[in-house]
Amino acid sequence: MIISSCVCMAQEDISLSEKDTFEYNVFQERIYFWQLEKNIKFTPFDVFNAVPTFGVDLETVMKPGLSFQYGLAYIPTFMQFIVGDDQDQFNWMRGYHVRFESRFSGFKRPGFYFSTEISMRHLIISDDVAFGVEPDGFGNFAYFIEQEMHFHRFTSKLNLKFGYQTVVGEKLVIDFYGGFSYRRNNVKGINEPIETGVQQNNFLNRYEWRLRDGHRFGYVLPILGVRIGIHQPAMANI
Repeated sequence: MIISSCVCMAQEDISLSEKDTFEYNVFQERIYFWQLEKNIKFTPFDVFNAVPTFGVDLETVMKPGLSFQYGLAYIPTFMQFIVGDDQDQFNWMRGYHVRFESRFSGFKRPGFYFSTEISMRHLIISDDVAFGVEPDGFGNFAYFIEQEMHFHRFTSKLNLKFGYQTVVGEKLVIDFYGGFSYRRNNVKGINEPIETGVQQNNFLNRYEWRLRDGHRFGYVLPILGVRIGIHQPAMANI
């Protein structure tokens, strides 16, 4: 683990004032994790996203010009405003989101960076699915049965981003970013459908997600966002 490489003693004991900067390299020096320069950040607009999400990101500076950022988020059922008993809505939905990001700075203008991010979102969805029974071979059915089905929906992402991050005062960090995201969706059903029924195209929910066991789909989207949080400088005694 990256963190384990940070858990040891520093080579020197250096006294720094609040206005001084301290440069280190965790790949060459032996430094405790709690001594690293860190940013703890939140993404406020994720709460108002199509899939409302609560999460936190931890950025650790590994050496000048390189930092790693780790994110973990929870997708609670009670925050899915689009879920409910009305027409074209899921019964319920919940899940989680994890991500890892490598950030490279060192541009002529301080604060600018380029990053690559990989992430995975896992949703568990309950939806009512219609099954056609006794087909006539021409796409018609004698009758339909509706059954509640549960689905895993995995979304894997590769994001390429440019951003600008600044520290306001001594504690407030603001991070603006934009770029492109390649996303791959995989769907898996987790309960048995009606044996004699044929699942109809379940594409009428308000998200317009196709929920069918084995469905796969990839696409590219632009991304734009902001994170805010708390800045913790490197400890002065390392």
